[in-house]
Amino acid sequence: MTVTQEKTKIGGILETQNVSMFSILSAPNQPGIAGRVLSFLGDHNVSVEFITESNNLEDTADIAFCYRRQFEQKVNEIASDLIASVGARSSRKSRDIAIIGVYGPHFKEKPQIAGRFCSALGQAHINILGISSSISSVSCIIKAGDLDKAREAVLAVFALP
Repeated sequence: MTVTQEKTKIGGILETQNVSMFSILSAPNQPGIAGRVLSFLGDHNVSVEFITESNNLEDTADIAFCYRRQFEQKVNEIASDLIASVGARSSRKSRDIAIIGVYGPHFKEKPQIAGRFCSALGQAHINILGISSSISSVSCIIKAGDLDKAREAVLAVFALP
């Protein structure tokens, strides 16, 4: 942030700790895959804190979801069935993850928020492992050990109520 740049007002900061991430890699890129993943998790009583899906270079789908550690054993038990149920080629699990986000009203009228949020994390040398947004928030998956540094970076560019 430059000296002349004013802090952008937001509604607040969201933080989720004690989270793991499971990535389903190279699933068929077709309608209904995300629904199958979320239904499978729901049928096994696993609550999802964050989900993102993207198309990769192979034109297959990569789906990553985060869940609280209380579901760790259950995810371990169902992981191979989940991968098989969507026909994915691989998976990856990451522990010691956190989610940090900013929220507030009127985000659609403040298009600079997402860029300033991600730039603040980058300037603090925090790698973003995933991004998700809604009409009123933007959230990033980061390493849990970076959460304090991320909070400081966010507070340097945003003004809380």
